Amino acid sequence: MTELLESGRNRIKWARAHMPIVRALGEEFARTRPFEGLTLGICLHVEAKTGVWLETLTKGGARVVITGSPGTTQDDTAEAIRHDYGVQVLGHRNESFEDHIEQCRQVLRAEPQILSDNGADLHSLLFTEAEFAPLRGSIVGATEETTTGATRLRQLAPEQGFPTLVINDTQAKRIVENRYGVGSSVVDGIMRATNVMLHGKRALVIGYGYCGSGVAMRLRGMGAHVTVVEQDPLIRLEAHMEGFPTQDLEPALAQAELVVTVTGCDGVLTREHFALLKHGAILANAGHFAREMELDYLRDASDSVSRIREQVEAFRYKGKTLYLLSGGNLVNLAAGDGNPVEIMDLGLAMQALSLAAVARRGQEYPKEPQPVPRPIEMQVARLAVDHWIRKGAPQ
Repeated sequence: MTELLESGRNRIKWARAHMPIVRALGEEFARTRPFEGLTLGICLHVEAKTGVWLETLTKGGARVVITGSPGTTQDDTAEAIRHDYGVQVLGHRNESFEDHIEQCRQVLRAEPQILSDNGADLHSLLFTEAEFAPLRGSIVGATEETTTGATRLRQLAPEQGFPTLVINDTQAKRIVENRYGVGSSVVDGIMRATNVMLHGKRALVIGYGYCGSGVAMRLRGMGAHVTVVEQDPLIRLEAHMEGFPTQDLEPALAQAELVVTVTGCDGVLTREHFALLKHGAILANAGHFAREMELDYLRDASDSVSRIREQVEAFRYKGKTLYLLSGGNLVNLAAGDGNPVEIMDLGLAMQALSLAAVARRGQEYPKEPQPVPRPIEMQVARLAVDHWIRKGAPQ
């Protein structure tokens, strides 16, 4: 246990050294105590950058209960967060999706006044399970991190009784974190998982939103021949104008050596599609849920399934072998360390300031999902300019 704790502390120490924005907010929050007397219920990936962010929230007086996502929790980081910050951390590296949902229930059973959500899992339980109906009236406000969660939330509860500030609605999040952060971290995760060469490989990126476009750009930067599949005609046109060949899904699958799903939607690759893939195709998911692929069917229909590397499973399916990375979980976090530290410094600073705004002025916001207030986004952008550009400029 001591070895695990020290490993987690070292991860957080490294991240803290490269997160000056969140560090500075921690000093401010220690003075202003915006979360004094409040419990924060959080669903967000439990890894080192999150640890620095949680340190900042607890300096601001917060009591925190957090759970991560399947396949992405760093057990050593979780141990350090529990021990050093007094945060209740639920979950572990190898949890199932069912485990994850039960841990989200445990977060809500802590009766938080503020939520910080990731994929709208906490919001979904809050509005669909009778057990949590009494909690709806005591929530002051919330944040939501992702594209997937924002879409789900607006369908689920457009008028919900409290404000939810959607981090992903900001240009700072979409451009800096989604395009550049996710793009580089997904390629990093794929390479760590497989150790294969990307140069010259025929790669297929399914979904060309901010995350998908970043993945496509970074794969092309590594020398892969990238094709894009995108249903929205305007976004498909954007991919074309960026120089990417675009195709419909079925013909594109037949030639792909690497397939990356980045849509945030369920059932993107279904049983009909697996038969179209060529022998040796590698499948990776960079969307929010493993449900982007119909993996239960693939497991049941395969003659054999074997783990041949820590993050690679081989499926013997209809006379060919298909390779799945990280069990279909987010490949950048399950096989790597997620987005670069500095980029998450910006994203988690946005979270911290949004949560503080909800704690102080939640009653002033419309009781619905909405973008982060523009002054908060501009404050974070200015802080990033100060730390990334001005302080890094030659003297």
